[in-house]
Amino acid sequence: MNGRYYGKPVAFVSLCLLLGFSAPAGAQSDWKKQWETTIEAGKKEGEVVIYGPHNPMYQQLWGVFQKSFPEIKFNFVPGKGADHYQRIVAERRAGKYLADLVMGGSSSFASFLPGTLEPLKPLLLLPEINDSSAWWDGKLHFADPQNQAAIIISGEVGTRRGSYNTKLLNPTEIQSWWDLLLPKWKGKIGSFDPRVAGGGGETFLFFYYTPALGHKFITRILSETDIQLTRDLQQGTDWLGQGKILFYIGSGQPIMKAKSQFLPVDLFPHPLKEGEVMGGGSCCMAVMSKAPHPNAAKLFVNWVLSREGQTAWQKYAEVNSLRMDIPKSDLAPDDVPQKGVNYFMINSYKYNDQAGRKALHQIVEDALRKSGKAQ
Repeated sequence: MNGRYYGKPVAFVSLCLLLGFSAPAGAQSDWKKQWETTIEAGKKEGEVVIYGPHNPMYQQLWGVFQKSFPEIKFNFVPGKGADHYQRIVAERRAGKYLADLVMGGSSSFASFLPGTLEPLKPLLLLPEINDSSAWWDGKLHFADPQNQAAIIISGEVGTRRGSYNTKLLNPTEIQSWWDLLLPKWKGKIGSFDPRVAGGGGETFLFFYYTPALGHKFITRILSETDIQLTRDLQQGTDWLGQGKILFYIGSGQPIMKAKSQFLPVDLFPHPLKEGEVMGGGSCCMAVMSKAPHPNAAKLFVNWVLSREGQTAWQKYAEVNSLRMDIPKSDLAPDDVPQKGVNYFMINSYKYNDQAGRKALHQIVEDALRKSGKAQ
């Protein structure tokens, strides 16, 4: 812990210098008092209850937090996002308010009714968090339908730009997604089925919402290229390694595992002209309304979003933090957003609505019917 303001107060002048914060003394004093009060109240509550996916990263993150706040213990309930949603609905119908926070993928927050999740910005006390210049694209990003509660913490890049067979395809030949429509790639392209959640098929949402691609590109790549679709996470990687296909649209995780086993596959080395997807994974966090331990939850959220918390998050998640004023040396260069690239934030609230997905699925069905591959 760096001792800036997580434990004992530091001198006012030193604090200003450390934070680069030049607000009036009254404002400085006000947030400091709120922060110190939150720390003491959080310690008295002594616990944070979190519902989230089973991810080893969380245990490591909590270990760093508890070095400074050993008085606060974590009660973690693992499970799938949809199961947590059902659990919370049932609990609240019974008048029980057990969870302080929900963590997980962006889709975990799409179904929560207004008022279930606490608006986050009023809970953010530390000036360094509220400094918009510290964050990617100069703002905080949210995944919930109201665009205010489920904050998007990390932005994975490079894993949804496609994968290729390193022995049979020269990646310099493909600079645009439209290049995949060239006759020489016909019958050599595969994809995870975009009608099925997970597996990287969400790349088709990027196609759908990107004006330079859109309906026309989706229709043509599905109806003109003899594209091979799978609903098996491993099958696309197997096809690629065997040379059955040369380019694959799908999750990069099995690709990287296969690469580590010396198979001739890899993520595509460069972004394509129209941009690429940012997001995915266990990216998000929200505070529940009527949380049983509101101060401990507020303390934890502020710490997670601080420089120290995001440095730990990025290290243990091995995914780019959207906090851009922390070191990125622990990431590969391709895992960090690059200047001049158009990034599509797939976890954003704008792309989690069911209407867009329904429209996309209809375009996919029509294109596959046209190609004779509809199921």
